[in-house]
Amino acid sequence: MKSVILKDGAGNPQGVIREVAGGERLYDRSGASIATYRRNVDFTYDNNGTRFGSGNRLAGLVEDQD
Repeated sequence: MKSVILKDGAGNPQGVIREVAGGERLYDRSGASIATYRRNVDFTYDNNGTRFGSGNRLAGLVEDQD
């Protein structure tokens, strides 16, 4: 399973993007799921299943969680 650690300008970890079946999922520093990107439809969804935007927007969402 592939993971990408997202860091702020000072190098502090802010979140992790992990591959999951059918796409990728963003987790915050505490390990809570924030959003999911689904490759088959090319949309990003929040945890309630609401479409957040087209394409993979996970990396831009981690800063919004502070």
